[in-house]
Amino acid sequence: MSRSRMWLVNLLIVGIATGQLCDVALDRDHWPFSSYPMFSRPREPVVRVKRLYGVTAEGEVPIVVPRYLAPFHEARLMTAFTRIGRQPEGAARLDAALRWTLDRYDVLRSSGAHAGPALRGMRLYVVTWPIHPQAANRDAPLGRTLLGEVSR
Repeated sequence: MSRSRMWLVNLLIVGIATGQLCDVALDRDHWPFSSYPMFSRPREPVVRVKRLYGVTAEGEVPIVVPRYLAPFHEARLMTAFTRIGRQPEGAARLDAALRWTLDRYDVLRSSGAHAGPALRGMRLYVVTWPIHPQAANRDAPLGRTLLGEVSR
């Protein structure tokens, strides 16, 4: 490799490293350098997740989506509920979606696809947990906020 090419490569490496270090030190964000602001700010130490609960004669049971509402996946179903809630007349549409979900649960139950309990209704909550190592508190949420409810 020629001497001039070696100088050019070294200059390029120093320039990229300097640009990156300056953006990190000054907390700025210039392409292609970044201080990665998404990861450099403290986050709220809680997790919020939408969850379905079935209402039985004895109380509430969590609805495990793949098992009780096949072929639907929980992430897609909760995304759909979020989109429905944002639309005009969102509350009425969310109730209709929850009613359809309850009917789907009953159809699968009556066909023998799952052995879940008989439901009187269905509720959609936002469930909040404080972040804890190894999710030791996964069965003890901090709180729940009701988003929608249907019953028979």
